[in-house]
Amino acid sequence: MRIIAQKTDALNTNDFLNNAIEKDYIDAIALNMAITKDNKVLTYNVNTNIDANINTIESSTLEELQNYEIEPLENTLENLNQKNMTKDIYINVNPFRTGPLTDYNIQETTEKMNLYIDLIAESINQFPNLKIHLHSINRSIVTIMKQKIKNRRIGFVIYNSDLNFVDVDYYIMTMNSFNDTIIDLLLKEKKETILYIHTDYYLSFIYDHYMGDRSTPYLQQVFKQLGLLTNYPEITYKIFIETNE
Repeated sequence: MRIIAQKTDALNTNDFLNNAIEKDYIDAIALNMAITKDNKVLTYNVNTNIDANINTIESSTLEELQNYEIEPLENTLENLNQKNMTKDIYINVNPFRTGPLTDYNIQETTEKMNLYIDLIAESINQFPNLKIHLHSINRSIVTIMKQKIKNRRIGFVIYNSDLNFVDVDYYIMTMNSFNDTIIDLLLKEKKETILYIHTDYYLSFIYDHYMGDRSTPYLQQVFKQLGLLTNYPEITYKIFIETNE
């Protein structure tokens, strides 16, 4: 089992990165990315209390977001590079709002999507030594990334039991789409499979399912092959690894 730490407001960005690098039980980090009104690609935190949420970022310019703990992607990667980051970096490429696609806006939307991916590629190509992996919940973004970004692993976020998968290097499964059959299928196809655990409820659910009294030896073996993307890396380590050593 691999622990992938996602930043919250519990630590500022620098402390989060230092902690992730120093703690042996953290195998990788997860960042979230969005594009601003003036086409700047930023990394930001997922937090229900954050003032600058995804909608704020999309509708604002970079200058208008200066008071928030939000960094241009290139700055974040440069910070990681200077810290000699050797662990995996999973980046969630958030789609921008398009509204209903029509004959009138589909070309503009496609052009912006391609620009978004081009800007991402331009930034990450400056850091060939960083182990960057890119994923998205949006099929079109994943498809374009597969076409344009050849030197990085590309992933797809499974949401709402969506079975129409895009063929990628790895999959992230949200808990509202949790399905043992799908997980079994992906692992048999040698696909890296990561569960996104964003609440303590789902952390408890995963423990009961894979390690509780009703678990089975087969499920326990499956669990060893999974990654957990979580806001609670230290708790995850203590529950799933430390107590079983």
